[in-house]
Amino acid sequence: MKKNILLLLFSGVFQLGFSQQGVLETNFGLGKFSYVENDNEKQILNAIEYTNDTVFAAGYSGPVTDVSLPNAEGRFVYKDRFFYYNNKNHNKIAVSIGDEGSRANAIKYSKGYVYLAGYSKDKNRKSFAVVKIHARTGALVVSPSFNRDSKVITDFTGNDEANTIDIKNNKIWVAGKAGVNAVIVRYNVTNGYVDKTFNQKGFMLYPIGTQSEIKSLKILPDDKMLIAGTTNNGAQSDFFIARLNPDGTYDSSFGTNGIKTIDFFGGNDQLNVMKILYNGKIMLGGSCTRMVNNIDAALVKLNADGSYDTSFGGAGKVTYDEGTKEDVVNDVDAKVNASSQEIIYAIGYKKPGVYKDVLYREFDADGSTFASGPAVNNLSNYDDYLVAGAFDVLPVGNFTSPMTMYGNLFCREATGNYIQFNKLGSSMTMLPVECGSSYATEINNIKVRQDGKIYVLYQNQLKRYLDNGTPDLSFGNNGTFTGMAASEFDLLPNNKVVANVFIYGTNTQRYSVILDDNGKIIDNFEFKNLPGADQRYINKIIYSAAENKMYAYYSSYGTQFSSPVMCRYNLDGTIDDSFANNNKYIPVIQKYGSYDADLTKSDVNSQRIVTIDFKTDKKIIKQYDLDGNPSGSFGTIGTMEIPYTPDTNFIFKKVALDNLNNVYIITEKTENFNTTLLVEKYNSTGTLDTSYGNGGIFEYAYNSADSNAHFYNINVQGDNKLLMAGKRGKLFVDNDGYTIRVNTNGTLDTSFSIQNDGVFSDREDGNPNDFFENISAMGITPNNEIIIGGLNKNRSTGNAITYTAKIKKLK
Repeated sequence: MKKNILLLLFSGVFQLGFSQQGVLETNFGLGKFSYVENDNEKQILNAIEYTNDTVFAAGYSGPVTDVSLPNAEGRFVYKDRFFYYNNKNHNKIAVSIGDEGSRANAIKYSKGYVYLAGYSKDKNRKSFAVVKIHARTGALVVSPSFNRDSKVITDFTGNDEANTIDIKNNKIWVAGKAGVNAVIVRYNVTNGYVDKTFNQKGFMLYPIGTQSEIKSLKILPDDKMLIAGTTNNGAQSDFFIARLNPDGTYDSSFGTNGIKTIDFFGGNDQLNVMKILYNGKIMLGGSCTRMVNNIDAALVKLNADGSYDTSFGGAGKVTYDEGTKEDVVNDVDAKVNASSQEIIYAIGYKKPGVYKDVLYREFDADGSTFASGPAVNNLSNYDDYLVAGAFDVLPVGNFTSPMTMYGNLFCREATGNYIQFNKLGSSMTMLPVECGSSYATEINNIKVRQDGKIYVLYQNQLKRYLDNGTPDLSFGNNGTFTGMAASEFDLLPNNKVVANVFIYGTNTQRYSVILDDNGKIIDNFEFKNLPGADQRYINKIIYSAAENKMYAYYSSYGTQFSSPVMCRYNLDGTIDDSFANNNKYIPVIQKYGSYDADLTKSDVNSQRIVTIDFKTDKKIIKQYDLDGNPSGSFGTIGTMEIPYTPDTNFIFKKVALDNLNNVYIITEKTENFNTTLLVEKYNSTGTLDTSYGNGGIFEYAYNSADSNAHFYNINVQGDNKLLMAGKRGKLFVDNDGYTIRVNTNGTLDTSFSIQNDGVFSDREDGNPNDFFENISAMGITPNNEIIIGGLNKNRSTGNAITYTAKIKKLK
């Protein structure tokens, strides 16, 4: 009796406060919405090599998305990997090195192969890494000739990283940092082994200042070397450039005793690029600190001997302020145009606010900028930045761009895909992966916990956002649980989460885990096996606050059961043996063509469990109490059989319970090219509620002829009103996402939405060029606001369409 009183009180509290307006909350996330980011499609560009009319690109990528990759390359599927791509054959590869991930920072083409240099992390040690790949096919060189597996790892201090590579005379020169020192390593092209004829060890350290790092290296025609990077004297960091003899020692004829250090305003300066120009002069590019919180683009032009070219900026140095708080040059080059005028091209990024925007500027030979110089506009209102450029690569439009630029475009739903820009800022995608609906699939689930934090399941990644719609960086890896791919989840007490996760592979393995508040798997927690089954075949777990228990759906695969079953877990992971009158489980309906439970054909509320099954002549609805016993007040001993004639015009979508144990059966009806949404209501005793809607059925239709209204998701509010969402559209007209609120009598709640018609559609209520194409998930905040998520369509200037996954809040 006490349990029932508590449930009534609990239900009554929620009935007091559901009065949503159904309008967008403009202070949520980034203004009415928050992007949902996904690392699965991450392909970040760090460097290019342009030769033989081909752009060879290198960087790093996220988890394995290409199932054709050999198993050896899929060992560390949830860590960053070397990424390689060429734009001529469109071949690519992602290479895993080290159990903690790896990144390629530099690339060099030589005799049909490309060599990538960067770092690997293994057992928390960061080491030099070099990989050899067939340039045309994008495949690893499978032969014993290059260190047996085409991967070379060199460890000095445990905090080492390669940034630049060059090849000459059958030697590979790789430079970067080894701890606090700059370092150069020389390898043999033939076998990948360290060449110990160089400095008798194969490497040489350069302790320039208290800390130094080489960012660029170039072998000169006379076999001398130019290196450039950043040095720190303990108080500030500065540019440095040095010329070395072929044996790695300083060439004293360059700069001061072989080295030149460059400071701008006495603050921290960062060098990113060194380029030897067409006339033998040297350009350096990066950034400098003019004052606190003001970083400007920085350029230096030197003569071949290391002295300043004073014709450039009057002193050989030029700084440029784009008018933002952070302006950075990542690449630089120069070209003489048809009028014999030298033009210097600088690319990188500017940061006017929270996010980076692409930066492209042209300078005259004297360092002055062209007042009407082109600018590349921000494309995604997020971190877009240019990395590298090449002259006369591909025709763009009706002309050849003097510098074709390559950079990273963050598409939100496919975080970090690199792109090719022309000089006017329009773009041509290089990769088959792009911003588009095929990559921006629906958000699967949204749940909001009592402190307002929002959990979002999207493309098998579980993410958490603060109540204002911004990522909660304290959860997982910058807001995302990255331990394994997730398929289902629910919220537990004490800010824990139960999640169903899996590992890709030849034999995909599934697990059920508990995450702590930081998004980490609690290692010492283990679910026990239901007798006759194995917990790895659980395909969903639901938490019941009313019982303080977890309800688990077991697949019939690998079990003794002929169909899927539901059991009950205690919070310590043990099986609740008392469930279903000590039988431990109840049967549930199997998904067609699968061993798993059909989650659309069952529901659990604060008092009961419902399942529905369709036979050829009847639909069978069953209700159980939360202890797994048939509900005596529903039908005949918990079962209601209703005459049913299969009709291909009707498609079942979902069964749901409200807080009074009424049953709702949601279907879609297609007739004369119209699709409408139907909700059929049976009361808690199992009889059709004919007072609901029209004779027991509520119908939602969009527009009139040739239109459709598809169902995606339902949420039963505490006041028993139904929130339903999906997408709707008319033939040859954009689909748009909708959310409707339905009263308990089967009518639209006209107090909901700006239109006062019970229907939210941001295509109609807000910007018709920026709207949800579908709404696939919903969650309710503690303040009874609605979080909706789905696929957003944006039509920008020029009618270009992009698709992004977003969450938005309705007041």
